[in-house]
Amino acid sequence: MPTTAEEWKSVAYDFQIQHNFYNCVGAIDGKHIRIRHPHGSGALYYNYKGTYSIVLMTIANAKKEFIMVDIGCNGRVSDGGVIFYTKFWELLQQGRLSLPEPSPLPNTLEPYPHVFIEDEAFALGPNLMKPYPQKTATKEEQKYNQRLSKARCVVECAFGILVTKFGVFHKAISLCPEKATKVTAACCYLHNYLLKKDPQMYASSSSNSDDFDLMTMQRSMFRNSAKCVQDYKRQVLYIL
Repeated sequence: MPTTAEEWKSVAYDFQIQHNFYNCVGAIDGKHIRIRHPHGSGALYYNYKGTYSIVLMTIANAKKEFIMVDIGCNGRVSDGGVIFYTKFWELLQQGRLSLPEPSPLPNTLEPYPHVFIEDEAFALGPNLMKPYPQKTATKEEQKYNQRLSKARCVVECAFGILVTKFGVFHKAISLCPEKATKVTAACCYLHNYLLKKDPQMYASSSSNSDDFDLMTMQRSMFRNSAKCVQDYKRQVLYIL
């Protein structure tokens, strides 16, 4: 994970160039990784789809590399709430991520915070942006949602590449949660290495992760704040 403001700015620059989404420092998502029923665990790892799993929570950059991974939370935990158990969340809440200072969007003067983008399952915050509810979104808000979705697709693509290239994810992993966590972490590191070494060869012929056993996080409702909503509307006005 980037450790300096300059490194985060480099991530933001890639999102700006490739997806026309400014001040974005990563796309967040999580997936359930199926495992065998751990002996003596009861329903601890039992998830909403009726299988047993650990959760892979990641942040991806515009190059589809994982810049943060947190693995091993049991599948029973409320899906969108998994992020609250990560080291990333701890550092974010403590202001220890070394994110760049807020900066103006193009053709504006007011500074805007650097943000991580996510889907509706996750929390809204000063540095966390998600779509407007589809059922009530105005045309302007729908346009914002489309722009955010296009930028956020990098993390879905990263999952798709990962599960296609590593056969261990094609069925439930027959290991205890601790070992399954290590295997998953190793695959994530190899994913980044191979993507940097030969991105065209490695990422070619990748399919959607839904074909296999990385299950999408269950959608849930979260709190927001007036300040975050104001930032939402400022981003919408910029996109227009």
